[in-house]
Amino acid sequence: MDDLRATFARFGALQPQSADAWQGPFPLPDVLAGFYAHVGPFGEVFNPAKGPCGITIPGLEVWIPPLQRLWAYQAGYRWNGNDGEPISDWPAQWLVIADRGADPLILDIDDGRVLFARHGAGHWDAGGFAADVPTLMAALAAAGSVYLEADEDLYSDDDDGGIRPVHREAALRAVAVVLGSTDEAELFLDAMQQSHAMRGWCTERFNPRVAWICFWTAASLR
Repeated sequence: MDDLRATFARFGALQPQSADAWQGPFPLPDVLAGFYAHVGPFGEVFNPAKGPCGITIPGLEVWIPPLQRLWAYQAGYRWNGNDGEPISDWPAQWLVIADRGADPLILDIDDGRVLFARHGAGHWDAGGFAADVPTLMAALAAAGSVYLEADEDLYSDDDDGGIRPVHREAALRAVAVVLGSTDEAELFLDAMQQSHAMRGWCTERFNPRVAWICFWTAASLR
């Protein structure tokens, strides 16, 4: 956990957060309590009324909220963000713990797996994505570190504007070490890096202020 915290510290401000910050109606799952207590993604505070903005993983554009915002973050998934009505096809045991352009990474509280789904299809079709939260976070950290070090060279200058192959290959090797398989690493990166509407917006989301703006834009798409 110390190694993971050291890596996450490169992505944004961290702060240990106790389970008291959790605002949900059921106990915070132990795996998340440990993650927020020891790693503690927090982010900068630009508006005290809104609190910390969370952190964004470079290159992957995955946003992780601070614990105090985690329950409110379920709006648009678990309940309708406009009228507060429950969304009928959202399983009670699913808890969104991160997202990529409003595509949720979901903790299945019953079995500890992390699922991934794409928004905008009219229904949620979530599939298994990582064995557990520690595995997910370690894989995100591995790829994010590679992309952070690439800095301004990360994206190509051609019309595609995607991540340069040399950096993707480096990220693939790093994630494969975590997941134990190049094939699994390929699937992981493919899911996290398929183009989406936010892509052009967020190539500069190393800046926490811009990450905050992108989060609110993504939330409006749910």
